[in-house]
Amino acid sequence: MSQLHERLSELQEKLRLGQITRRDFLRYATLLGVSVGAAEALAACAPKPGPTAVPPTKVPPTKVPPTAVAPSEPAPTAPPPVAEKQALPGHTLLVDPTKCTGCLNCAVACSEKWLAEYFPNEAKHLMSLEFSRIRPMRFQLVDVVNVCYDCRLYQWAEGSSKAPCEQVCPQAALTVVPVGEGKPGFTGNGYLNVDRDLCTGLDLCGRCLEICEDQFGSGISFDPIEKKAQICSRCGGLPACVEACPEPLALQFYPLMTNGRMFAQTPADLAESLYNKIYDKFGRV
Repeated sequence: MSQLHERLSELQEKLRLGQITRRDFLRYATLLGVSVGAAEALAACAPKPGPTAVPPTKVPPTKVPPTAVAPSEPAPTAPPPVAEKQALPGHTLLVDPTKCTGCLNCAVACSEKWLAEYFPNEAKHLMSLEFSRIRPMRFQLVDVVNVCYDCRLYQWAEGSSKAPCEQVCPQAALTVVPVGEGKPGFTGNGYLNVDRDLCTGLDLCGRCLEICEDQFGSGISFDPIEKKAQICSRCGGLPACVEACPEPLALQFYPLMTNGRMFAQTPADLAESLYNKIYDKFGRV
């Protein structure tokens, strides 16, 4: 019996060390004459293997390379502020008919600006070139930009140095707005403007249009709502039409220079004159 006990103790030790499985232990124990229940009890009583002490592994210290410090870059400088455009007195609109394409951008910019100024409610749902003070007109071979060309009377000849339309207005509605007065971006700086409170409109007057069309050109128009006179005020020295023109040098805001008598022409006469000048020059007539 002592030999049997020693053999069972040996099997229990192997089971503890994991050298045999529990299934093998039960089989060997029953072969030695131990009942199944007793063999299971002996397997359960076998001491469990304790945790194996693992010696600590020495980890060599990791050398961290020094972090490369990027050279400090200068802070980005803000772009220089865009110089605000100054309103210019003593200028006029200069049109080059050889560069004008008749795109109507100038008329659109003008009509939108003045429609919103005088009729803000209508401007929300209305767009009409009838509010424009500058109007490109297409003829057969040339385009003519119809706008006020700064006609002036001569004191020694007509007894006045005013513009013809200003001279004949019975209500004094057409006046020059002096420098320092008017609304910036709209009137002032010595340019003509229509006082809408004084103007009686096309139905009751229209004398400015008569003298402009008959003798000097056609720089006067009337708005389609109140039928009050309209004339280019050069936007007080900051003309919106020049800013809107996509063609370089087609429409410029140029210093006004007079050398002798200056007359405007009707659009039809101006178109004929331009046709002769342009096509005669190249021998196409």
